[in-house]
Amino acid sequence: MGVREAVNALLFDFDGTIVDTAQIWSQTTRTCFAARGFDLDDGMLRRILVSPWCDVIPTLSESDATAIEQDIVDSVREAYLECPPVAGFTAFFEQFAGTPKAIVTSSYREQLVAPYLRRHSLDHYFAVVVGSEDTEHLKPSPEPVLLALRLLDVGRSGVWMIGDSPADVEAARSAGIRSVGLGDPAIGGDLVADSVQTLATLLRTTVAEDEHRAR
Repeated sequence: MGVREAVNALLFDFDGTIVDTAQIWSQTTRTCFAARGFDLDDGMLRRILVSPWCDVIPTLSESDATAIEQDIVDSVREAYLECPPVAGFTAFFEQFAGTPKAIVTSSYREQLVAPYLRRHSLDHYFAVVVGSEDTEHLKPSPEPVLLALRLLDVGRSGVWMIGDSPADVEAARSAGIRSVGLGDPAIGGDLVADSVQTLATLLRTTVAEDEHRAR
């Protein structure tokens, strides 16, 4: 059984995985919150980027949150779209050309992710993009992952989530699929890859081991 048959689908985080936007998000988020009267220290900023805002700032009103959200999108858009994709992904996508792929992101699908994919000619690799506007709960909830599986029309077997954060790993585990932590080993995951270039090798090795155990 080849890797294209044994790996039934691949789900990818976006920010920090396919494109390195961490600095853009951090700077823009801090600036936009400050402009509305909310000064974020480093700890609050880290939490704001991965948690519901009201959990970090209980006094944040819905109107302020909506205004800040739009400020961030408007401010970050052009710099975001100009960021180059992480090196090695185009070759990786081609290696797994026959494998269904989806993006599962907490970013804005229509305003940022879809335009980015079109600008960098990556949109044809992904049958599905699940963004923040598509589910009630974001990662680490399994809800976005489960939606991607439904839209791809695949089961859980042979599906891998590839991401750069513990939220990606937790979402995959809760959804009943396996994961690859990309970058920092502390992320966890069933596998850990130190670069995009190692992903295919890791997946092929794991497939071979699974096949051997199944004999």
